[in-house]
Amino acid sequence: MNAVPDRAHQIQAELIAALRQRRAAEHTAARLLRQVVDESLHHALGYASIYDYAEQALDLSVRQARGLLQVGGMLPSLPALDAAFAEGAISWTKARELIRVITPETEAAWVAAATENTSRTLEAMVSKSVVGEAPRALKDDPRGSARTRVVVEMEASDAAMLRDALALLRAQAGLHGVEMDEGTALAAMAQRVIFDAEGDAAPIAERYRVIVTRCPDCGVARAANAEVSETVEAQAVCDAEVVDLRPGPSHGYLTRTIPPAIRRAVLHRDGTRCAVAGCRCRLWLDVHHLRSRAAGGTHDEENLVTLCPLHHRRVHDGLLALEWVRDPHGSVGVEATHADGRTAVRWLG
Repeated sequence: MNAVPDRAHQIQAELIAALRQRRAAEHTAARLLRQVVDESLHHALGYASIYDYAEQALDLSVRQARGLLQVGGMLPSLPALDAAFAEGAISWTKARELIRVITPETEAAWVAAATENTSRTLEAMVSKSVVGEAPRALKDDPRGSARTRVVVEMEASDAAMLRDALALLRAQAGLHGVEMDEGTALAAMAQRVIFDAEGDAAPIAERYRVIVTRCPDCGVARAANAEVSETVEAQAVCDAEVVDLRPGPSHGYLTRTIPPAIRRAVLHRDGTRCAVAGCRCRLWLDVHHLRSRAAGGTHDEENLVTLCPLHHRRVHDGLLALEWVRDPHGSVGVEATHADGRTAVRWLG
C-alpha cells in the first residue's frame, strides 16, 4: 500500500532537484551573458547586437535575453540575491522581479519573500512596492489596488525609442533611474500628450479634484470609488479643487485647497516652473506645502513652493527634502536634498 506514495515522493524529490539545477544554470547563464556584453564578445563572434546573438546562437527571445542581462548586471552588488540564485533557491524570473525594488538594505528581506512565495504572489508584492521598500504580505498592504502593472509588447526599435524618451524625461527632472520608476515616468509622458491635445496654454491648474459624497443612510462621507495611494492622496491634499456633492445648500460648490490669488503669486514667484534645481518642467505644476496642513502649516507664501508632478511625488514618498536658504546678499533659494545625498539650490528671482 505504501508503494505508490513512496514512488510519488521519490519523483517529487527528483523533480525539485532538477529544477534547482536548472535555476543554478540560469544563474550561470545570466553571469556569462552579462560578461559577453561587457567585453563585446558578441562582436568578436560576428553578431551586430547582443540580441541577435541571443536569438541566433542561444535560442533566447529578446525578452529572455534582456531579463538575464538585467539580472546579471545587478548580481555583483547584491550578494544575497546572487547566492540564492546560484543555489537554485529562486529562478531568474523571480530574480528579475526582485531587482525592480531591492536595495542592499532590503535585499535579505526580499530574497526571503521570494523563497517563501509563488512567482505570482511575488509579482503582486513587487508591483505594490517602490525601490527601497521592504516587502509586506498582500493581506497586510493597506494600499489595496492602488498600484498595478501594465505589460505591453512592441517592436524592438520602438522599445529602444521608449527607453530613450524615459531617460530624457528623467534627465529633464534631474532624477536617476532608481529615483523615478518607469510607471511614474510613463504617466508624466501621458499627461504631456493630453496637454498637447487640449490646447496651447501650459497646464498649471490643479491636477486633482476631490469629490466628497455623503451616504444618506449611514451619514458617512467618503471619496469616489477609485482607489489611490497614500502618496497621491497627500499630493491632492496639497493642491486640489474640491467639489462638494453632499446634499444641502453647498451642493455643487467648488473651492480650492489654496486660495487662487496666493497660488498665482507663488507660481509667479517661482517662474511658473518646478523649483527643484535642474528641473525644467512647466506642465501640471503643483503648489506644495513645505509644512503640511495636518502639521499646522498655513497657506502663507513662505510655506508654499512650486513642484512638477514627479518631484511632488518624491517629496511625499519621503525621497526628496526641500527647504529655504539665503545667501549673504539676501537672495532666496530652494535647496533640494535627494535620497542619495545630492543637494542643489535653485535661486529664485
